[in-house]
Amino acid sequence: MGCVMPITGLYRVQAAFGLIYICAGAAKLLGADVMVEAFGVTALGQSLRIGVGLLEVCGGLCLFIPRASIYAAVVLGCTIVGIVGAALGHMARLDIDQQPFAAPRLTSSWRAEIRSDGVDTTLWHGPTAIAHHVGIEG
Repeated sequence: MGCVMPITGLYRVQAAFGLIYICAGAAKLLGADVMVEAFGVTALGQSLRIGVGLLEVCGGLCLFIPRASIYAAVVLGCTIVGIVGAALGHMARLDIDQQPFAAPRLTSSWRAEIRSDGVDTTLWHGPTAIAHHVGIEG
């Protein structure tokens, strides 16, 4: 017979998810800076933060009871869909465009010209691929 996870293993995973949701909901209810800032940036309101926190704590508690896990799935699933819908609706109402992603420059290149006693020399520092592309050997 194949490797099958016993039902108690599934209950343990379910309890771990319940603990995660309880901690996230408690952070929202207690007003952790990260949660307050997240709801402030999206401008969804702090009362919605309290409501979502209550639903997450209730859903997390339901995950500890195996027979109530279907209720937890419904509550937590509807909460996630509702928050995503509220954020998208708020962005559409205010006509907020997504900010362009500016990739950080991981390397910097520079060029120095040295003139001394009638001899002109140019020094380059740049990524290796660019140096090989233009024919500079280092």
